[in-house]
Amino acid sequence: GRGIQRPMARYGDRAYWDERYAFDPDPFDWYQRYGTCTAFRDAIRNNVQRSDQILIVGAGTSRLSEEMYNDGYSNLFNVDTSTVACKLLDERYERAGGLPIDNRHGDVRSLDFNDGSFDAVIDKGTLDALLCSDSTAGHAMLTEVSRVLRQSGGLFVHVTDCPEDQRLPILQLPGFNWKLHKNVKLPRPVQIHLTSFPKQGREAQGESPLESHRVYVMKRTANIIPGMGSK
Repeated sequence: GRGIQRPMARYGDRAYWDERYAFDPDPFDWYQRYGTCTAFRDAIRNNVQRSDQILIVGAGTSRLSEEMYNDGYSNLFNVDTSTVACKLLDERYERAGGLPIDNRHGDVRSLDFNDGSFDAVIDKGTLDALLCSDSTAGHAMLTEVSRVLRQSGGLFVHVTDCPEDQRLPILQLPGFNWKLHKNVKLPRPVQIHLTSFPKQGREAQGESPLESHRVYVMKRTANIIPGMGSK
């Protein structure tokens, strides 16, 4: 179908994701699945408390929220730009007995939450998707993630296949008010539907299929930039 075969330039386009999820409504997890990857699950458990207020950005049709809920996490919020994905999750949670997970349509570049609303924000592939098409969109997302995190200890848990020398310079740009707390390597799964976003530039060179995905945990500090945006 239109845009399905070569979607890289459309990864920042809501219409692409609506089209994709309408075409394939089954649960889909980018990179790693919480319920099957012990190292990923431990990276969450070792940093995020069961009682934390948790936002999962770019939730899509992932099983992450419900698998975390089944693991004892009780304050979960999803946000995704695709109305199709949100509807699919609502229906899935209802079939599961009405899971108490707050599922919202929204734009990660302009989140409809107050400053400091969350103890943790989890991203599994959303920043990668935005950076495929628009670096300014990625920066806007990170600015919003930092804004909605609790100061002095809030955590941004970012799952990617991007190595340190490519991703940390972006995560550590001035103004986000966080620092690297943990850097965890994950075994790369073999299933084709869990593989990576397309690479560009130096990222496309020398990447072995057996190399790991990564979890970068950024720990929020107090605001140090005057005039940081708020809502």
